[in-house]
Amino acid sequence: MRVLFSYPTQLENEVELINKEMTSGKWDLFHLRKPRWSEEEVMNLLSGLSDEVRTKTVIHQNFKGSCHSFEEVEKLDGEKEYCFLSPVFDSISKQGYKAKFDKEELRQFLKKDRKIKVIGLGGVNEENYSELIEMGFDGGAFLGSVWRKYE
Repeated sequence: MRVLFSYPTQLENEVELINKEMTSGKWDLFHLRKPRWSEEEVMNLLSGLSDEVRTKTVIHQNFKGSCHSFEEVEKLDGEKEYCFLSPVFDSISKQGYKAKFDKEELRQFLKKDRKIKVIGLGGVNEENYSELIEMGFDGGAFLGSVWRKYE
């Protein structure tokens, strides 16, 4: 599963860029996360997205599946379809936000039987996505590696 997160602040021509990225065939879901935006601003952006893109969009402010420990993932198992575990690699979009997990510990944890899909977040790019899958993640969430080309 490949998830695209929105850029945290506004980009020029953002609606068009989101529609372009999300219809490229690379992404399964779009997480719309604008931490400093009002509900009205989020809804305005959402209304500009194509119908196809809206069907793949999750408003992240309402999503309770961001985990920063194995224990948090275990608590959500059976409660949600998927969650994010971060940071897996050093962040691209957040300066100084370093990888938190030992790769071997991740492999061992991700081998366990579970109902919830675990999506790796933090520093994910095309170059390390295959490593993420090899570790046992069910997918990856992309942010900085995609949007930095539009900054």
